[in-house]
Amino acid sequence: MNNSAKLMILAIMLLMAVQSAAVTSTELYNDGTRAFNNARWQEAEEVLTRFIDTWPDHLLRPQALYYKAIASTRNVTGRINSSLASSAEQWKSELAQLKNDLPGKDLSELQVAIDIANRHNEQPSWQALSDLKPVNLKHYLQRGWHPDSAAEPMAALSWSNDWLKKHTSTLDPDLESRIQLIRARAFWQLLLSPLSLNANSDILKTWGCWPVHNQLEKSLNRGFSTGSAEIKRHIALLGYHFDFFRERGVTGTSSATSKSRWYSYLSERGINLQEAWCPR
Repeated sequence: MNNSAKLMILAIMLLMAVQSAAVTSTELYNDGTRAFNNARWQEAEEVLTRFIDTWPDHLLRPQALYYKAIASTRNVTGRINSSLASSAEQWKSELAQLKNDLPGKDLSELQVAIDIANRHNEQPSWQALSDLKPVNLKHYLQRGWHPDSAAEPMAALSWSNDWLKKHTSTLDPDLESRIQLIRARAFWQLLLSPLSLNANSDILKTWGCWPVHNQLEKSLNRGFSTGSAEIKRHIALLGYHFDFFRERGVTGTSSATSKSRWYSYLSERGINLQEAWCPR
């Protein structure tokens, strides 16, 4: 047998091996839809994209495109996490280089950005902010990585009270204003929630946060005096509504259990007064 014949036989054998090992269009489509049905969105998107690219004229292409498109929309969290993880790795590398190239340079903002990217799927908590130094806390608050103080007013006040006790030296004006805005929003929610205001009054008095309308005004004034234009706008908007209601005598500490058919309904069915916050 000459060399040409040997080469031809070898080529045929290789072709047969490749064909036997190759994934068929049906197998690939089924793999993609199986991943979709099991909520493995990223896998489904990748497999069905490969199917569409390999067999653009296949009869099942419209169905594959449908599942691929839906999987892609449901994989948004995965995309965000992947993008943030990639960015965090790049920032981490750049941070290491900057520490070496610019010793003594304040790189706290870059470090906080890396931390937040790595904690993207975590719910912000006051506890997570409790031990931060002022320079780091400032960057967290600037990026809005903190719980909603109007949703958790007592927790917000507890955190800010404790943190401020640990940091008694003069604060950066921007940090001071952001903390005061958090406190102002918490006090405002308490004023709007007479049931909870009354139920939490003893705790608030122990904290030195009573009367609440005086504490709100104090936080508004302090935050406005040190805040940027952005913070001043938020405080001014809150301050206007506080003045509006105060002038009409509705921000005092009157009885929380005044006659009301709504209160009767709530009390009959049971309600945690300490968390009976005004709906937003």
